[in-house]
Formats: sequence, C-alpha cells, structure tokens
Amino acid sequence: MGNIVELREMSNADLEEKLEGLREEAFNLRFQVAGRRLQNTARVKVVRRDVAQILSVLRNRQVAIDTAASHPDVANALKGKEWNADARFIYEDSAYSVNFDEDGSELATVMVDLNKKQPRTRRERAKLGRPKQIVNYDVK
Repeated sequence: MGNIVELREMSNADLEEKLEGLREEAFNLRFQVAGRRLQNTARVKVVRRDVAQILSVLRNRQVAIDTAASHPDVANALKGKEWNADARFIYEDSAYSVNFDEDGSELATVMVDLNKKQPRTRRERAKLGRPKQIVNYDVK
C-alpha cells in the first residue's frame, strides 16, 4: 500500500473497496497464524496499520463535512435541499476543502482546518472558547 498522501487523493468508493480487501486479507492472515502456516508474520502488522490509515482518512473527511455543515450560514444554505458533500485535503492550506452541491449546482464551499488545538480543561474552554475550525466559506 502507499502512504497517507495517496490515500487522501483516493475517492471514498476506492477507499471502501481497498478497506474491504484488507479486512479480508486480515481475516485470512488470522487463520494462517492460528494454523502456524504464516511465513511473513510482519504482514499482520502492515495490514492492521493500512486498515487504520484508511479508517482515519474516511473519518476525517466525515468530521470535516459535519463541521462545515454545522456552520450557521452554510446550514441555512443547505436547509431543505438534497445535497451531497465532497471533502478533499489541500496540503498547501493544511485544511479540508468541503464542497456542497445539489444536482450538479454548487451550493457552498468551506475550508475546514481540523488541526486546531482543542482546549483540554473546562477552564481553558471557558477562557478560550471553541477554536474556529472553519477557515473561510463561500455560500452561493
């Protein structure tokens, strides 16, 4: 498998397909371990790491979409519409670009930075508030 950069460039459908193949391989590897037929025991660790990376990419995309959709201006633009969302990681901005569309027409574009430091304690949350993860947005 490739690295995280290649995973972030893949579509959700491709990631789901690759995830299904890796889970099947992990299942077969567990049987080989139990039957003491596995030659390359390091492969188990590699497959587990690859599954975790794919799940992380899919989860981060979903969190970026949920964060973008929760912004009040974007939520108003999406209200009552059948929308689809696509999140892509932009390395230059170190943020996710989330595009909302309905039947091919663009509704909104939002830049979401999930790397903002979250306050850990109640005192920090009261003092600093929630970090603004939405960098900028454009509602059509």
